[in-house]
Amino acid sequence: MEKLFFPITNEEDYVLVEELPSDELYSHWKEKGFTPGIPTLVGSLLQDVTLVEWGRRHFWEDGELVIDPIQLEMVRYLNSKVTQLDFRKNHSPLPAKLISSEEHLFADLEEAKLPVVLKSEFGLAGRNHIIFKTPSDSWKLSQVNKRLFGYPIVCEEWVGDSRFFDFSTLWDVKESEFFYLTATNMWIDHDGGFRGIHIGGNHSGYEALFLPKVYDLVKDLKNLIPSEYTGPCAIDGFLYRGAGITVVQPVSEFNFRYSIGRILWEVRKKRNVKSEMISGLLVLPYPKQGKLKEWELLRKLETDLNCDLVLLTPVRDLTGKAYQNAVLYFETTVENESTVVESIWSTWTEGSLGESV
Repeated sequence: MEKLFFPITNEEDYVLVEELPSDELYSHWKEKGFTPGIPTLVGSLLQDVTLVEWGRRHFWEDGELVIDPIQLEMVRYLNSKVTQLDFRKNHSPLPAKLISSEEHLFADLEEAKLPVVLKSEFGLAGRNHIIFKTPSDSWKLSQVNKRLFGYPIVCEEWVGDSRFFDFSTLWDVKESEFFYLTATNMWIDHDGGFRGIHIGGNHSGYEALFLPKVYDLVKDLKNLIPSEYTGPCAIDGFLYRGAGITVVQPVSEFNFRYSIGRILWEVRKKRNVKSEMISGLLVLPYPKQGKLKEWELLRKLETDLNCDLVLLTPVRDLTGKAYQNAVLYFETTVENESTVVESIWSTWTEGSLGESV
């Protein structure tokens, strides 16, 4: 994921990485019109810098990243789902509570009205949660320490079967003030996992429903957000059907960091995409069956679908070992969006073009 900064940098920037991008990937970014910064291994840059991170928790000293305990405390406070129960108080239609121990969880599940979802205090892309739909799911209790990293955790009513539209609103934050950038539409699978996100085209019509509620939420955050925090924020939410009406969940979680949606917004701005065009990111799993020739696959998809595609993260490391996921950017028209997304997903996950060499 560290490679995601390259497409939004300028050529004079330094990008600190644990592993350098391949020459092929770096050339790909330049061919697509980006101005990627200079790939730099941690420990090799000595001069003073202005530091931009996924989340603010370091300072720069003698060419090294050093954790700042004050910033670390702040970022943990802001991104904790436990803390965020206070942030969303009086704004969320779904009951949620803090679970402090295994004993507490057992007692709560005995009385809970299922389905519910258990969420880790800190998680990424909807991966660190466990859904309990029926009493037969009790075997999942053994996964709490592995998937949720222990306690405390958050227990919330699960409405995945009636959830039909996921969004993320993007903001800049400075001195506790929120400045709105845009709203995005997210693709979430049936188990709540993140698959992708898009911006542009015709408005969904749903913004008139959820934006006023998100703005009301933001107004109440004034005294809860430390004035020292300056940086991006993504507020994720969704729409679901309940009792025959559409219900707005204005916030399922806050991300006080660079989110995948913010990266998409920055990439779209860098490419100066027309407002009527769709820009999207797909998080594509490496195929369980078959192997990939990713560059041949991208060229074929671009030709067949008549769209622009940019691989934002590598498919494999420099030794040739495949990563679990890769992030792909696409541009297309509103009319072709469904075809483009479905074709990319099916072709990529089938891995039908064989191993690259």
